[in-house]
Amino acid sequence: MVRSSIIGRAVIAAVAAAAGGAFSYARAQNPAEAHAHKSSIGIPESMHAEHAEIHEALVRATKVKGPVGAAARELAALLDPHFAREEQIALPPLGLLVPLSRGELTPEMRAVLPMTDSLRAELPRMLEEHKAIRAATLRMIKVATANGNATVKSFGERLAAHARSEEEMFYPMALIVGDVVRARSAPSVSRR
Repeated sequence: MVRSSIIGRAVIAAVAAAAGGAFSYARAQNPAEAHAHKSSIGIPESMHAEHAEIHEALVRATKVKGPVGAAARELAALLDPHFAREEQIALPPLGLLVPLSRGELTPEMRAVLPMTDSLRAELPRMLEEHKAIRAATLRMIKVATANGNATVKSFGERLAAHARSEEEMFYPMALIVGDVVRARSAPSVSRR
């Protein structure tokens, strides 16, 4: 699984480089992500795949000539750093949902706490970034519609739904993971 993840990142980085650097893949070099893998806290594979698909679709959209490509490049400039930060602090905690749901707790799971503490502190800014990303996505959808590009329009609609899922489910779940790990790690207070 790690090998395929590394290969996938290399392929996306190569595609991004071929796009003229308009959309970099900063996650591959991310020290926090490397730490997450060392501590066995990692982004769930389904979420990692979804982010990779979004990146690939956006890279393709940035290569479209004319106003559609220009709108996609504007969106990419906002989305790239946002995704990189999500993959540092918001998505790795979700990798603990399954073991926590089974009642498991290991000392290594405490490594999630700095991530969830950062997410809690940065959440207002990340939600503001979502507003800017949503506006850029809507502009891209409008331009794609006006230019008859159904593929980019459909991608924009999928991206908008993904952002809503993050706001409504993924960010709150990541915060709850931190709360659960902290609560279960706290020394028990004996009752008298």
